[in-house]
Amino acid sequence: MGKPSVNNAFTLLEGLFVLLIISLLTLVTIFKPVSSSLKLFGNQILSYCVFTQEKAFMDKEQKNVEIKTDHAIFDKIRFDFPHSITCDPFTYHYNAKGNISQAHTIHCQNEQDSISLVFQLGSGRVRIE
Repeated sequence: MGKPSVNNAFTLLEGLFVLLIISLLTLVTIFKPVSSSLKLFGNQILSYCVFTQEKAFMDKEQKNVEIKTDHAIFDKIRFDFPHSITCDPFTYHYNAKGNISQAHTIHCQNEQDSISLVFQLGSGRVRIE
């Protein structure tokens, strides 16, 4: 006398349906990517900040940074923003040891997206969020 076969497995159609649901949920949870021009802009600002910080440390003197709505001045070097990008104004300086004078978060945006530049107190490092 044989046992009746028990079929506990998913059919191919059920398996594909589950994969489709998981894929859709994954796509929904991923936030929309920041536009490439705004990301490039953030990296340029970050590079200028690090350059100014290194220059302050190497020259052993204070270096000022002024970020305006449409441009920034990094120790007398002017960087004009693209016309579609604006930032919150902020002024700070790096001391002779390369430390930043004050912590702050600057928000920059274009028509579609926005980024935040976070300035950390002490080390003076900048990160993009």
